[in-house]
Amino acid sequence: MLQSSYALWIGGIVVGMLIFALALLWLIGIAGASGEETPAERASRETEHTTDATSIDELRSEAESFRETAVDARANNDFDESIDAYGAAVARYQAILDELDTGAAESREEIEQSIDATREELETVRTLNDHRQELLETLKTAEQSFQVAIVAYTEGSQTLARIRFRQARDSFESALDLVEGSDEDLLSPPVKVSVEPDRTLPSTMLGELPAVPEPATASLADAEVETVTELESSKEPPWPPAVVETLVAEDDLDDEVATTLTLLSWVDGADTHEFGATTTVSQRHEQAVHGFTQSS
Repeated sequence: MLQSSYALWIGGIVVGMLIFALALLWLIGIAGASGEETPAERASRETEHTTDATSIDELRSEAESFRETAVDARANNDFDESIDAYGAAVARYQAILDELDTGAAESREEIEQSIDATREELETVRTLNDHRQELLETLKTAEQSFQVAIVAYTEGSQTLARIRFRQARDSFESALDLVEGSDEDLLSPPVKVSVEPDRTLPSTMLGELPAVPEPATASLADAEVETVTELESSKEPPWPPAVVETLVAEDDLDDEVATTLTLLSWVDGADTHEFGATTTVSQRHEQAVHGFTQSS
C-alpha cells in the first residue's frame, strides 16, 4: 500500500513537470508569434546599430576631411595631391552607402549628392591637370626646336634652321590654342619646361662665334657687350637689342649681322624656361615666325 502511494506521488510530479514545460513552450511560442524580441535579441540589435552609426560617422568625417584636403591642394596648385584626396573622399562616401540600410532614403540621397559633387570637382581638377601636362609637353617641344634653330642659323645651316623654326612656330601656335581655348588659366602657376637641345653654341663669347665678324665684336666690346647673355632683346618686334639698333644706326653693323645678334639675344642658356603668361608664349611664337622668315 505504501509503495503504491509513493509511485502515484512520483508519477504526479512527473506529470506536473511535463505540464509546466508544455506551458512554458506555449508562452515562448506566443511571444515569438507576436514579434516581440527577447532581451538577448534586443541587446544584440542595439549593439549592432551603435556600431553601424559609429562607423558611418567616422567614414563621413574622413570623407569631409579628404575633400577639404583636396580643395586646399587645388588652391596650392598641387594637382596630383588634390586628385588623390578627391578619390579618397569618393571612396569613403561610397563606403557609407554600403553601410546604410536600404530604407534610409534621405541619408542615402544626401550621400549620393555628396558623391556626385565630389566627382564633379575631381573631374575639374583632373581635366585641368591633363591640359597643363599637354601644354607642358607642347611648350617643351617648341622651346627645344626654337633653341636648336638659333644655333643652326648662326652656324650657317639655313635648311635646319628653317625646319626647326617652323616646328617651333607650329608648336607655339598649338600651345596658344590650348591656353586661349581653356576655361582655366593654364599658366598659373607658370609652366616651367626643361630645355635639352641637341645643338648648343660652341661658346657664349661673341668673339669666338664665326657668325659674328671681328669688326662687329670690336664695336660691341666698345659698348661693353662681349657675351651672348649681355645681348638683351628689346620689347618690340623684331626685338633687336638696344646696342644692336644703335650700331646699325651708326652703320657699324650690317643687317645680316644685326639679325644674327638679334637671334642670339633669344638664346636661353638655362636648363629650364618659364612661361607664366599668354604674352610670353605669343612672343615666342612671333619670334619663331621671324626666325623662319629670316632663314628662308
